[in-house]
Amino acid sequence: MSITTNANESVTEDALNEDVVLERPNYHYGYLGRDGEGYYHHVDEVTNTIYVTDEPYERTLPAGGAIYRITLYGNVNHIEDLNLHDDKDLSDWVAYVDSKRGWAERPKDITGALQRALAGAVRNDILEGTHR
Repeated sequence: MSITTNANESVTEDALNEDVVLERPNYHYGYLGRDGEGYYHHVDEVTNTIYVTDEPYERTLPAGGAIYRITLYGNVNHIEDLNLHDDKDLSDWVAYVDSKRGWAERPKDITGALQRALAGAVRNDILEGTHR
């Protein structure tokens, strides 16, 4: 069974019953791609955290909303807080996955996604006073 949201996007009933892994406004989220083992890689640009899930993201527009929301459902294969590594960033994660699992699907604008995520991390560091 499918349920149609106000944005005319279909959401399965199973997805509605699953736990939400992450929910962010579209502009705080980055899709990195699907790796060679079939897992989906997402970046939460607010916390600089990678989520590796067994399901792709869902994009919805709440009723009366002006900004799309990204929601992740399903099982989490791995969570990586890039802030815990002084010497690693998003581009290192992309290279790591490329060397270990390979990429089956990458967004057309992976460079843009990386640049937006890195700019967001720097912006957050400046706001928190931790920029070096």
